[in-house]
Amino acid sequence: MNLTETDLELVEALREDGRASFESLAGRVGLSRKAVRSRVLRLFEDGVLRVVATVRPEFDGIHANAHLSVSVTGARRDDVARMLAGQDETVFVSIVSGRAGVVAEIRTTGLRRLGNVVDRLRGVEGVTRVETLVYTDVVMEPHLPPPRAAVGTDPAVDHLDRTLVDLLRADGRTSYADLAAHVGLSAAATRARVRNLLDLGVIRIVTLVNPTKLGRSFMTGFALDLAGKARDVLHRIEEIGAVDFLALTLGTADAVGTIVTTTVEDTIAVLDRIGTMDGVVGLRSWTHLRLVQERYGTVGG
Repeated sequence: MNLTETDLELVEALREDGRASFESLAGRVGLSRKAVRSRVLRLFEDGVLRVVATVRPEFDGIHANAHLSVSVTGARRDDVARMLAGQDETVFVSIVSGRAGVVAEIRTTGLRRLGNVVDRLRGVEGVTRVETLVYTDVVMEPHLPPPRAAVGTDPAVDHLDRTLVDLLRADGRTSYADLAAHVGLSAAATRARVRNLLDLGVIRIVTLVNPTKLGRSFMTGFALDLAGKARDVLHRIEEIGAVDFLALTLGTADAVGTIVTTTVEDTIAVLDRIGTMDGVVGLRSWTHLRLVQERYGTVGG
């Protein structure tokens, strides 16, 4: 896409506050409310960004997360990516360069369900290999609410709250008036409930930006073989500003992560920095070429 500097400034403003009003956005970029509204809606329609409520996995009964690297015969790559995107358990799918043609993130209720997903995938025409990395601990995740006490059975979260959560999953910018109309409460009472959900750590309003559509961003995944105390190594990696996601894993790698940079040179520099850290004994990477799906606000299977 041909994004202007104003578009990029609006993207950054919505990253900071996904529910920022059109009035406040207009004041930031020096345009009219009408002009800003038109620009923001175009960014949504063109798939550059989405604003959604993400939910702590425990709230939905999700207890198994995994990264899948799927090796595919070239002609079937798009078909396999679309098949994965259609699964209830899939929250992220991307076509990538490297040994695997497709990568995905899966969230399920348990390991048995995860195994069923992988078994189905192995039977898809064109799939030659599925490498599964099960997350044992997510060290850095920008999409989830900050860690809090378990909230899945919190008595303060009732059926009205769950309705609000579902509405905000679909559109994190839904107005309080529209939310109130769905739950039969006043706008003030609805606002208070949403604030309580945020304070409890049940939800987080996030802006999901597709870096492959910004034209100035490069998204790169990596897997690590580690020596020594893996968590200590990941905490050092976490301090690198370009790192967007990190998780300890079980499988053919000890950790998996993502970096987002603005140039190829920056990508190389970050990978070199990670690869030469004490405790990192192996690094392999892949470049995200096209995001097929990103729906972190949804419920896994």
